[in-house]
This record gives sequence, structure tokens and C-alpha cells, in this order.
Amino acid sequence: MPNISKLSRTDLSAMLSVVLFGMTILISAVGPAEAGSAVISTDGTASPSVSYKA
Repeated sequence: MPNISKLSRTDLSAMLSVVLFGMTILISAVGPAEAGSAVISTDGTASPSVSYKA
């Protein structure tokens, strides 16, 4: 690994951008999966995300 003190601002900025981009991909992959989980009501039945009442 290169010595951090010898890296230019451009190199540091590029590495930071790659790290932030990776975190964005990870969050966007995990977020919808957690948001789509079923909600358990008080009587113990799972309620769907969208319900239709006739």
C-alpha cells in the first residue's frame, strides 16, 4: 500500500469516492430488503405491505 503522506489530493479524493460509492451500493441493496419485510400485527398475523378492503 502506498504511503498516505505521498498521495496527492486527487488520489485521496478518488479513493474516498470509491469508498462512498461502495457504501451507497451496499445501502441501496440492503435498504429495500429491510423495508419490504412483513409487519406482525398484535394478533400475530403477518400483514401485507398493501391491503385491499372491498
